[in-house]
Parts: sequence; C-alpha cells; structure tokens
Amino acid sequence: MSSIDLHTHYSYQIMLPESVAIVMAPKDGSRTHGIFRLTTPGGMSVIRNCQQRGFHPHNQPSDGGPIYKACTDVYMNPDLKFDIIDLR
Repeated sequence: MSSIDLHTHYSYQIMLPESVAIVMAPKDGSRTHGIFRLTTPGGMSVIRNCQQRGFHPHNQPSDGGPIYKACTDVYMNPDLKFDIIDLR
C-alpha cells in the first residue's frame, strides 16, 4: 500500500477496526488487487503519529512488525457479480 493508501485507510480503521483496504493494481501483471489491514498496535501507531502528506516513507513500528498485512480472514466469492466504478 502507498503512504496515501495507509493514511486514507487509517481513518476508516480507527472508526471501524474490522475494516479492510481493497487496493486495485490494474497494471500489475502478478496480481490485480490486494486486501489489507493496518497492524495493531504497530501500524496504527506509526500512521497516527505521522504528520507528512503526499507520498513518503514510514518508519517501521517499534515492535519490529510490518505497518500493514494482507488479510487472511477475508473470503473472495468468485461467483459474486459486481461492478467497480472509479469515481476519482
């Protein structure tokens, strides 16, 4: 996830801890999307204390873990039909 993705998702996860970030990567040949969550307390603390804007690097959490991790508890139903509309 980019630093902008991390800061955007932080706002959702602070209000709803079970929220996930679905990140689309249509130009990535190895995978087109990922589902992530900030780690607690490490990643949440790093982003909470970061005042930078735009794209920038983050320090590793003090516990030595990652800032975010791929969600292993989310089930993707391949039979579910939906449309994705990019409103940017």
